[in-house]
Formats: sequence, C-alpha cells, structure tokens
Amino acid sequence: MSSNLIRVVKKNNFMEMEHPKRWFCALSVLSVILLFMAMVIMFIVVLILLKVSPNSIFSTSNSNISTTSTQTPTVVSDDEKSWEHRVQWQECGGKCELDGYENPPLIIMSFDGFARFYLDRKEMKTLNSIAQCGAKTDRVMPSFPTKTFPNHYSIVTGLFPESHGITDNNVFDAKISMNLESMKSTKYSAFFVGEPIWSVYKRKTGKPANCLFWVGCAYNQTGYAPDVSPYYNQNLPFRNRIEQILEWLKEPEKTRPGLITAYLHEPDNAGHYQFLSEDVDRMLDEIDDGLDYFMSQLKISGLLDCVNIAIVADHGMELINKTYYFDDYLKTKYPSGIISAKGVVSRLYINDSTVKVEELRDVFRCKVEDFKVNTRDDLPTRKHYSRSSKVGDIILEGPPGTCFYKSESDDNLYSGDHGYDFFNPNMHTIFFARGPGIKENSTIQNFQNVQYMNLWMDLLNITGAVETNGSVGFFDGILRSPPTRQVVLGEKIKECTFSGSDNFTSCSTGAILDFQNCSKISEIPIHLFSNSSLCYQKFCENQAIFMSSASNSDKRKGIFEMLSSSDDLRDSSGYFVNSKYNMSNVGCSSGLKNYSISVRNAGIANSYFEESLPSYFVEKVYTPFQNLMLQYISKFSKIFVISGVASDIDHNGIHDQTSTNSTHFYRILLRCSDDSTDFENCKNLRSLAFIFPIISKNNTWDCMSSNEILLDYSATIFDVEQISGLRFEFAFGNLTSNQMILLRRNITTQLW
Repeated sequence: MSSNLIRVVKKNNFMEMEHPKRWFCALSVLSVILLFMAMVIMFIVVLILLKVSPNSIFSTSNSNISTTSTQTPTVVSDDEKSWEHRVQWQECGGKCELDGYENPPLIIMSFDGFARFYLDRKEMKTLNSIAQCGAKTDRVMPSFPTKTFPNHYSIVTGLFPESHGITDNNVFDAKISMNLESMKSTKYSAFFVGEPIWSVYKRKTGKPANCLFWVGCAYNQTGYAPDVSPYYNQNLPFRNRIEQILEWLKEPEKTRPGLITAYLHEPDNAGHYQFLSEDVDRMLDEIDDGLDYFMSQLKISGLLDCVNIAIVADHGMELINKTYYFDDYLKTKYPSGIISAKGVVSRLYINDSTVKVEELRDVFRCKVEDFKVNTRDDLPTRKHYSRSSKVGDIILEGPPGTCFYKSESDDNLYSGDHGYDFFNPNMHTIFFARGPGIKENSTIQNFQNVQYMNLWMDLLNITGAVETNGSVGFFDGILRSPPTRQVVLGEKIKECTFSGSDNFTSCSTGAILDFQNCSKISEIPIHLFSNSSLCYQKFCENQAIFMSSASNSDKRKGIFEMLSSSDDLRDSSGYFVNSKYNMSNVGCSSGLKNYSISVRNAGIANSYFEESLPSYFVEKVYTPFQNLMLQYISKFSKIFVISGVASDIDHNGIHDQTSTNSTHFYRILLRCSDDSTDFENCKNLRSLAFIFPIISKNNTWDCMSSNEILLDYSATIFDVEQISGLRFEFAFGNLTSNQMILLRRNITTQLW
C-alpha cells in the first residue's frame, strides 16, 4: 500500500494514524457500492427484458421478532399499504374527538445521532410544522460522554450517566463482571440503575407501556418491565416501526399503551459511515418523509390531537480526522491489570492494585497536544462523571475529530463519531413536541437532556413520582396547563447573633480606609436557604456566610460582593473585623501564606476569609481567575459575586455534611446584560458559575491555557447550590419561579 496514503508514526509512545487511511477505506467502500449498484441495475434490466416483476423477487415477507409478549411488529410490504397515502395535518388548534383518550398517550421517538447542525443545512418541513403547533428548543445538550447508550438512558431516567450506571457503550465494573461489557449485549441487568419512565408509569398508574428498541427496555431491575418490548432488529424498516406505533395507539383502551418509547437508529448509522454530507442528507429526507407519513396517519385515524408526541435525539456527530492507538505501549509497561475502553473519550480501568493512578495518568499527560487526561479527582463537576467507579480511573479526551482505540485491528474505521464534551456544538441535538399537553408555538431555552424526565412525568400526570438530576418545573413555559408547584426552599439563613453595634477594628496601624464610613447596604438582593445551621455577617457591601456554633465540622464559608468599575480592588494594609458579632473564630489576618476567597482583597481580608490554597492551585486557577475578575469589573458597570469553598470528598457533587478541609472553590457572577447598575429592575440577567477542585499536584492543567481551564470548570448555579448546600433566591428583576429555574440551569459555553 502506498506510503503517501497511509503514514503510521511513533509519537511519544502512541501509535498515531493519520486521516488518509480513512479516505482510502472510504474510497474502497464507495467502489464496492458503485459496483453493487451497477450489478443491481443490470439485473433489473434483465428482469424487464424477461417481463418478470421485480416485486415477485423482492417482496417483503413478515418478520418473526421475539418479544416479551405475544405481539410482534408487522412488516408491511408496499402492496399491503401505500406509503404515499397521506392527508394534510399541519393545522393547529384541533381537539381530540375520540373517546377513551382523556389521558393522552405519550410517544417519545428518538432519532439516533440527529445533530442540531443538520437543521442548518437541510430543511425538515415536518419538524418545522410540529414546532408551529407545539414546542421546540434551539439545541439540546447531551450528557457526558455524548454516546448512544448513556444518553438514551438519561432521557428516560433523568439521571446523569454517573448515577444511572451506563457510563458508556462499554462499561467495566468488577462487582458485576470481570469483563468489559458491551451494553448492547450484556446479560447483567445490574448495570442499569435508576427507574426508567416506563417503570414509573406502570408503577404509578397500573397502565400498559410499550417499548420499541429503546435502551434498557430488555432489563427489568424494578419489577415493572414494558408490556411489549420486541428484541432489537435494526433491519426493521422505518415504515414498519411507524406502523407498529400506529397499531398500538389504535388498540382498545384496556390494552392501549399510555406510553411508547421508540428508537430509530438513523441518521447515526449514516453519520458514522458518511463519505459526503449528501449521504446524511439523503437519510434526513427519509426521516422527514417518514415523520410526515406518521403525522398524516395520525390525522386520518383521528389521533393527531389525542396524543402527545416528542421528537428527541441522543447526540450529534463529528468528522474523525485522527486516531490514536495506545494499547501496544500499555502492554509493554503494563502487561496486565489495565482494561481500556475505546471511543472518542477513552477510559482506562486499573484492575491491578500495584498500578498507581498518578503513574498511569503521567504516561499520557501532556504527551500529545490538546489531550485532557483526567482522574475522578479533577474532572469538571459540570460533566457529572466522577461519582461512580464505572467511569474508569483515567479518562482520555482529545480535541474534536480525535478517536482512541486499543490497536489498529480494533479500529471501526468510522468517518464520523461522537462522545465529545457537550460544549462541542456538533454534539448538540434536537427537541420538538406537539399534542394536547404542549403550548402552541412555544420555545424553551437550551437545556441538558436530564431535564426530560420531569417533562414526561408532567405529561403523564405523575408529576414528581421519582427524583431526577433535572429541575421540576423547567418546562412549565411550554406546557399548556403546568401543574401547581410546591417549592421546598429549606430554612432561610439568618444573621449571626451579635451583642453590640457595628465596630470595625483595624488590623493595622497604617489603615488607609475609613472603615467607619464604608458604604453599607441594608439588604443584599438575595435570599439564602439551607437545611444546615448557617448564619451570615454583614461587612459593608458584603455578606459572609458562617457556620453556626451548633456545628464545628461544617467548613463551608462564602462571601457576597457587589463590585463596580469604580472600586479600588488593590491590596490594602487596612484590614478590619466587625466586633459586633459573637464569633470567636474571627480575627485579624493570620500572617500565613493564605489567600482570600473574596475578589476584593482590601478592607475585609481577615482570618475568616482566608483559605490555605496549594501553590499549584494558586498558579493555575486562583491568580488567573482573580485577574479575569479585574478585567470583568473594569469592563462591566456592576457585578454581583458569590464566592466560597465547600467539601465533596466522595465526588457526588453534593456537599459533605462533615469535613476536615475544603475540596472545592466556587464562584457565581451575575450582571445585567445592558450593563445597568439597577439590579432590582434588571430585565435580562447574565450569569457565569465556576467550580474548581482544589488540586495540589500536577495534572492535566499543565497542558491547558488559563482560559481553557476556567471555561472547562464552568458550571451552573444549580451545580454550585448542590456542592455548597445552599439555595439562592435572587431578588432581581421580579423573576418568576420558572425564570429562576431557567437561570439556575443555564449552561454557559463561553466566558464573557
């Protein structure tokens, strides 16, 4: 084979395969396809000359597919039912005229690998019509990693992969199996944790639920399996899947499923093996045509306004341009004890107690440009991928277009793949819905797919039947009649006990600020709630959260700051404490090499606000972040900042009730988008949030720029609430409860 087509080079003990091989393979596949098409055309010509009907040769026969019940999908041939028999269905505002549909069935239909950017290059008329009579979003962000099995299970459980157990398409858990198990074929139901929507629906209502090839339907961990669930058959045509759904919806009320989850494997398959973009476009045409037929048949049957329909997908698609093979090197240094999982995000499991995580990490760290080599200790909280050991000990992630395999023989030769960070816009996907429960022509802000489960429960009238990683009420803006919500806030945090009036004690004889005349505000525009005994103290423009005297093991602390471009944020020798409060643990600066968790170092850098931070963390995170804050303050008129530290030793993203030291540093930034200084009347609130693990040893940060680190460890306000054990209610711009939820769950993919 010509060396200019394939170039295999040894780089830093990695076997790197350049892209030309893929194009050679693609050309070979294309040649075979063209040859096959030519043979088919010649064959048909011969049949015509012989006056033999092609249908007599290629007629579709019924397929016997095993199911969990006696019902099987029917394969419908062209001469049995016309694929073209349709009617206009695009009118909105219809009413259900059929008896027995007072509780509308819910159909969740997933198109594997339907990338959001496909809509930018191809008009999908059916989806547009569904949106006009229903709801849509601009884009949906999958859960990490953006793979098929984890995300389909997140869609029906409302849990992140770290919580529902399906952490990738292939998973290793020595407690379940000593092998790396494929979730396509594993016999172990113990991998599937959490309660999927069909189980919740059957448990709460006792009514039937059917499944057509959805991930997890074949496993019954809860005792409530789907009533009908055929074995997976990828060869079952799209039209036959649609006909099966229609047949289920027409059943008598007693046996009719109130919930149908249906999986379709395209356009994912076309995306993996695409040679040209037209390959995917042709499949999109088929999908659009098939959906139009489905909606038309619903209209003919009188069902269109009697059912709720949701069109979703699990992930997007990215073209592959570089592949790395690392198993040969691992076998040389580690002949056994390492289990590797392939993909665009590769995971290494240590199955040998003599191998150290840090040692294995350093084999890859900074050896190849743009690699991220994480452990469970330093993965960004926003990825929610640290809680379970099923994620692996080492997580390798390359830039978009990169893929990892054990060896060349293990390579799938994909031209496209997925699994990358959900920040990558090519991983984003779609959501469209219509039905009697959906508000006409409505739009929801971008969201992550763990939110879906609460929508399913609302549409099935089983609101709040199970806890999820989403937020109850997130979709209220697109529901025709959202349920009445009862918000549980916890206990409102009060001001700490005090025995005197404000008395600012200087901690330096050279104080240059007049603390007695500092600008004090009576109310910070935020209400704090917590299930723990916490209190706050007031310091001029700041409020600090303190632990209550009832708990000496709670190390959480935080500070609120209202900062403006006119503030002098330089360090000052004039520090003070407020002796008004009865807090024995608050005093002047300790004099040690500690760092303030506040942005404003001048004035209140007393001992309580100090945190002992490792020098590595200060270099890589703290100093660059403080410098960025100075830029923001000079750029924007006013910023409201919440900073603090918390402990999360077990990596579950939730604050530890007891701890000996802080493990994470967090910060929330809020500003008005029009740079207004009037927060009370702010009409468009912008937010940024961050959560950083307080790391003392070298890690993948050595291979990243400061801004890359800051963006990678951005988070949602909800994430900060979880790890801090606090709930923030912002008194800005008269936000409604739904707007507050959307603000908490807003995902920012770029810095200001």
